Amino acid sequence: MEEQIFDIAIIGGGASGLSAAVSAAKSAKVAVIERLPRVGKKILSTGNGRCNLSNADIDKTCYYGDTELIDMTRAFDAKEFFEQMGLVTKTDKSGRIYPYSMTASSVLDALRYTADSLGAKFICDSKVEKIYKSGDIFVIRTADREIKSRAVVLAAGGSAAPSMGTDGSGFALARSLGHSVTKTYPALAPLRTDIKLVKALKGLRVYAAASLIIDGKKTLTRTGEVQFADGALSGICIFDLSLLAAEYVGRCSVSLDLAPDIDDIFSAVSDMAKRRAALPCGELLTGLFHKRIGQQIMRALPDITDSTPISALNNRHISKLCSVIKDMRFPITGLSDYSLAQASLGGVPANEIGAGLSSKKAEGLFLCGEVLNICGFCGGYNLDWAWRSGCTAGFSAAEYVMGI
Repeated sequence: MEEQIFDIAIIGGGASGLSAAVSAAKSAKVAVIERLPRVGKKILSTGNGRCNLSNADIDKTCYYGDTELIDMTRAFDAKEFFEQMGLVTKTDKSGRIYPYSMTASSVLDALRYTADSLGAKFICDSKVEKIYKSGDIFVIRTADREIKSRAVVLAAGGSAAPSMGTDGSGFALARSLGHSVTKTYPALAPLRTDIKLVKALKGLRVYAAASLIIDGKKTLTRTGEVQFADGALSGICIFDLSLLAAEYVGRCSVSLDLAPDIDDIFSAVSDMAKRRAALPCGELLTGLFHKRIGQQIMRALPDITDSTPISALNNRHISKLCSVIKDMRFPITGLSDYSLAQASLGGVPANEIGAGLSSKKAEGLFLCGEVLNICGFCGGYNLDWAWRSGCTAGFSAAEYVMGI
């Protein structure tokens, strides 16, 4: 069995692991151990291949979980971090930061080339099966080699997108080193609902204000495009709601305001009813929504069919339709599986983490990225956390081995 000794072994060659390598390799001998044939596969899929790498407006309110972890990181600016690697970025009107090329491969290349130029060694096709301490040295075992290091950065990710190499094994490694792991959930993913409520709408998209209702109380609202999927609600605004919904399945619902820009919806629908009086009710709302959505709203009137003349509607009917338009309810019956999730919620809790993202359970261990109990909303926040936490953990590990 081949043996190699490094100052720092970074377990995981994803966003946080590569950031840790760039930070640590400036002053230490670093190995990046990746289970897949190449590092950074998941980076290539982010932002639909465009890599929304950060956001111009970052603070703790953009995250859920142990947000105090952000206070344990070093000062960080994603634009500056990447510009130092020769990557030009641009910011859209919503504050989302992208590579100027609008291709995720540019981001991965910048990280990989920089880490390589600093002397970091990539050990790919090597799944870590066991890690333990022998005196002051970490021993890391894969199927075909044993790697030793003075410090370890655990950057193995969470459980989302297992085909990209993140299958939850990082949590098992954390546990083997003395850490606990909170309950984990698929996050930034579609939310399951009663299939009967979305069957007729499958494949449609609608602009809406989506609100999460927990125990009858509105807790979070996001506005954007909602997609009706097979027994589920999807879309970026639904993904954001999934962060809070995860712990309340069976006690929460999603309310869709299908006309968030129309304050006086009663007047708008009444006016349409007058102008379309001779048409059947199935055509009443086609001036506002796709026909199938309009017909679904009409189902709220049990005494009215799609063929009933619009002229038969009265103010009570219109008021009922308006209440559905402004508050179409979908009970949340479950979460999507990890294969459909962009991230996972849960992980090693903040009370087991010290300054610089050091472990309180194993000296010389540092943790970063999704293995920690923090997850951001959509918009570049999770990648910013990956870069930020990776740089912090890598820098702290380098200071540790240098005796600073």
